[in-house]
Amino acid sequence: MFTVSNNRLTPYTPLATPRLAFHFRSRSLIARSHSLGAKMTTVVSFDVDGTLIHSVGDKSNKLHKDAFTHGLKVGLGLDTHIDVIAHHGSTDPLILIKVAEHHGISKQEAMAKLPAMEAAMNAYFTEHRDEAAVGLELLPGVKELLTRLKALPNVATCLVTGNLEPIGWGKMEKLGVLDLFSSPRFGGFGSDFCSGNTEESWKDRGEFVRVAARKCEELHGKVGARFHVGDTPMDIKAAVDAGAVPVAVATGIYTAEQLKAVAEGVVVLDSLSDVQAVLRVMKLAAA
Repeated sequence: MFTVSNNRLTPYTPLATPRLAFHFRSRSLIARSHSLGAKMTTVVSFDVDGTLIHSVGDKSNKLHKDAFTHGLKVGLGLDTHIDVIAHHGSTDPLILIKVAEHHGISKQEAMAKLPAMEAAMNAYFTEHRDEAAVGLELLPGVKELLTRLKALPNVATCLVTGNLEPIGWGKMEKLGVLDLFSSPRFGGFGSDFCSGNTEESWKDRGEFVRVAARKCEELHGKVGARFHVGDTPMDIKAAVDAGAVPVAVATGIYTAEQLKAVAEGVVVLDSLSDVQAVLRVMKLAAA
């Protein structure tokens, strides 16, 4: 398998999943980071689709889906759409690969065309960015939670999502919450890394969590506790793999029971609407 970096393919080394150690690791991560003093930055990263926002109506997530269609046409000459495959919880590059394979194109060929497809997606999305909020809504509690987190000292918020970076931030802008994230902005995105491993998309997401931590340290100072908020099993596995504490929300297609079964001791919330409860999970309620 390979990663795509600066339009080059490089070998990919699979990541291990310390599933059984999760419960104790998460406790120690929180306790250790909160004991190191005010100079440590707590990182709170958010998945986008199904976590901060959801699709609504006949034109659900329209611009993002149209960007996929455009990218597949430009890069591979395919007249298709992403709904020919199951894609919830995957990443934009892995979705492109899976659609290509669905149409009989090899993974190697699809990965070689990823830079062209991603560039076409970004260009299409940017050209039509005024439509970015069509078929999308913020989920309850999101705006208040981001507002509360931004007001806290030594807390940095970001996106960690399978979206390509311009698409993820474009959605936030048109839904009115872009300025509620930490500035300078940072995060981990589908455009940062692609292994080609379409069966275990959480491994790529784990790399996004790591990328976000590295960027945060460069921009906002030494990193302490890290929390990743997401609505899928892939988000939970990614957080655990990357040494962050997962906070799962049952706001997507997975039930609370399904999310709890992913890792021992994982915190699962019904939604982000109880902002104080979310802050308590992160030991930030009294900050």
